[in-house]
Parts: sequence; structure tokens; C-alpha cells
Amino acid sequence: MGDPAGIGGEVILKSLPDLSKKTIPVIIGDGYVMDVVAKQLFGSNAPCLNNFKGGGLEGADFIDLGLIGEVQFGRSDPKYGSASYQYIIEALKLLFAGEVSAIVTCPINKKSINSAGIKFIGHTELLAHYSGVKDYVMMMANRSMRVSLVTIHIPIKEVPRALSVEKITKTILITHNSLKTYFGLERPHIKVCGLNPHAGEEGIMGDEETMIQEAISIAQSLNANVEGPFPADTLFHRVDCDAYIAMYHDQGLIPVKTIDFARTVNITLGLPFIRTSPGHGTGYDIAGKGIADPSSLLEAYRIAEEMMCINQSI
Repeated sequence: MGDPAGIGGEVILKSLPDLSKKTIPVIIGDGYVMDVVAKQLFGSNAPCLNNFKGGGLEGADFIDLGLIGEVQFGRSDPKYGSASYQYIIEALKLLFAGEVSAIVTCPINKKSINSAGIKFIGHTELLAHYSGVKDYVMMMANRSMRVSLVTIHIPIKEVPRALSVEKITKTILITHNSLKTYFGLERPHIKVCGLNPHAGEEGIMGDEETMIQEAISIAQSLNANVEGPFPADTLFHRVDCDAYIAMYHDQGLIPVKTIDFARTVNITLGLPFIRTSPGHGTGYDIAGKGIADPSSLLEAYRIAEEMMCINQSI
């Protein structure tokens, strides 16, 4: 369910009628919060009202952790951060026990998580930690474009220092292998951004492109179909590859979200399981108002289901 004070409960309820019937969703959250949201959306005639606390819901299973007895939407609070964390832990228990096949996470609030004493920047780092994985990649994707990031949630001034031949190479190879395993692409085509304007223009505006080129050469030697580095300001105007590699957060997320914000999805590559998430945040400014768009959650579920089916068929 993500952050109880965010739009997670709302987009789940709005999505349920339109989820694929191929799989049975297991919702992990708090019955109290879901009942409050149901009343806001449907009034006293809500078809699902009072079902959550009992764990019953047509077409889905619901696990009520019973951690929240009241909720103030749009507000950061340690108890909401702690609840968000416990929902994830419960999902991991089910996953590692073989009872579910993938995790779709609604957004969490980093301040609430950290104020609860949980020292993870976000879902991605938390899931990697409990999976025992050190090498993972954040990919943002929609039906037009996929972009993997070499660095994620760090200040822009730290990006050049955080780049290395090894890190860029791993991002390329994890993306390449995931496109084959989970997207069914036999020989995926990848293009890589430079860091500097005009991709450094032969060292005139920076020399980080030297390490990017070295990483590309290593990946090519390992049979990855990858090209670059290309100037980022011209690379995305025509989608002509299976995935792009961006050096930092906004370099990659601006084009993919501009093309189709509503259906952009966050996919964590490199984990030993499938994890997707809506491409937006907790929506504190609209939480509790009944106006949240469920499109990204629907797309996250669809992609997780698609990845699962492709992986099982390989």
C-alpha cells in the first residue's frame, strides 16, 4: 500500500476493477486506511466497505497488518514510515516463501521512513539490502521508452565522483541481461548518454566521456549491443533503441516522464525477483481528495505480470 498518508490506498481501490484476471493480487496494508479511502471514493454504498479489516475482497486477497488506527492524509509521520516499511517486509516474506511471484510497491515517503529510524533512501535500496544484492539498476519505463540510471538519488554535484568504469559497465550489462530475461529481447539495442554537454566534445567540456567509452567497449566485448556516448540533448528525440543508459536521475527521467508521465513505471533490475512501482510519488498534495490517477499503478501491475510470464516461458 505504500505510505498510509499518501495516494497508495486510493490508486489501489481505483485499479482493482481493471487489473488483469490472469493473476490474483495480494494487497498488503491497513484495513482502517482502506475503509476510510473507500468511504471517500464511494460513500456509504461502497461495495468493498468493511471488507478490508476482515481480509476479504472480491478478486483479490487482502492482508491487514492493523498498524494504523487513524490517518491524516498528506502528512509525514514516523508511524506512517514504520507502517510503510512493515508492508514491504510482509511482501518479502511472501515472496521468499514462494507465495507470490512479484512485488508492486505504491510510493513511500523518504522523510517518514527515515524519521522512523529506518536508514534506507527508498524502496530500491531496501529491497536490494534484504535480497543480498549489491549491483542493481533503477529503470524508468513506459510503452515508448526505457531508461536505466547509473546514479540515482544523489546531489548533482556528486554525480561525476560517483561515476566509474565499473559502475557504468554494470549498469549496461544488468540492463542488457534484464531485457533478455524479462522482456524477451534476444539481442537488445542500448544507447548510452554522455555526462557533459555535447558528450564532452572531445574533452573540451569535460573528460568523463573517456570512462563512459571504456565501459561501453567492455560491454561490447561481452556481446552487448551498445553504442555511445551520445549527447543527451539530442539522444531522446527519436526512440530508436530498446533502452537508454543515463548518467544521473534527471537526465534520464525528464525525457521518459515527458513522453508519458501517467504510465511511467519504476522497475528495479538486478534483484532476484520482479519489482515494479508507479513512477510518481506519494501525492501528499492530493492525498485524501479522491482525484489521484491510477494509470501508473495499473501499468506497474501489467508490466510485472508481463515480466513474470516472459521469465517463466524462457
